[in-house]
Amino acid sequence: MDKLLHDLFEAIAAFLAGLLPPALGASVSLIYEPGLTWAQRVTQLLVGITVSYFVTRAVGAIYPVHPYVTQALGFVTGMVAYRAAPGFIAGTAAVLAELPAQLRDRLFAMLPRRKDPK
Repeated sequence: MDKLLHDLFEAIAAFLAGLLPPALGASVSLIYEPGLTWAQRVTQLLVGITVSYFVTRAVGAIYPVHPYVTQALGFVTGMVAYRAAPGFIAGTAAVLAELPAQLRDRLFAMLPRRKDPK
């Protein structure tokens, strides 16, 4: 039982240590954002942490870099993630809105055309 608790606490500590640089980066960015409500601050903090967590894990999986560089990347990504997220969401929504029309046009372009009667 002691080993299970030790492993559980170790896993929780490792998870929180991985979230610390993104959380600090997002927190530093929130200091410079005037006029936000608490709900907006919490939302932006969570967006910064979440995006940074997944970006640093993806970069670490693709390019094996030193842990210091990974933490720095997490901090910087946490600083800019919440500012970039609304633009990313708007751009993604615009692309997804155009997708059905583009698919329709491509499908119709592949269909054989009738020959004009002369």
